[in-house]
Parts: sequence; structure tokens; C-alpha cells
Amino acid sequence: MRKVFVLVCIFFVFLFGLTIGGNFNKGSSQLFEESKSQFESEITNPNNDYDSITLVPDGNLINKTAKKVEKVIDNVIDKLFSFLA
Repeated sequence: MRKVFVLVCIFFVFLFGLTIGGNFNKGSSQLFEESKSQFESEITNPNNDYDSITLVPDGNLINKTAKKVEKVIDNVIDKLFSFLA
């Protein structure tokens, strides 16, 4: 009975975490829809003077870490191949 109670408590804690976690950041589909609606509103102007915007991803911590890990993996593979050759 105690195991069942513990499992039910873990399940409710999991559900509580899911509900408070929510979706605080915008997904790619939401960003696309916002940029698409902005584009459509600008190109329907009578003058049609649309200035294009070049979108570049932000260099946040995850991107920087992924690039460093990629460099490390490339170096390890290069050294492994040079050792085997």
C-alpha cells in the first residue's frame, strides 16, 4: 500500500510540474506566424515599401555550448583518424 501511495504522489508531483512549467518561450511556429502576419500587414500597404529583415539566431548559451562540443568532437575524431592512419 505504501508503494502505491508513493507512486501516486510522484505522479501528482509530475503533473504539478507540468502545469507550472508551461510554455514560457515561443515556439518556432508561433514566431513564424507572428513574422508572417507582420509581413502580410506591411506588404498590403498602398505604397508597397517593404524593407526586408535579415534574421540571425541569437548566440545564446546553448548555441555557444553546442559549437564548443562540436569542435571537441571534431578534434577527437581528427586525432583518432590521424592515430589510425
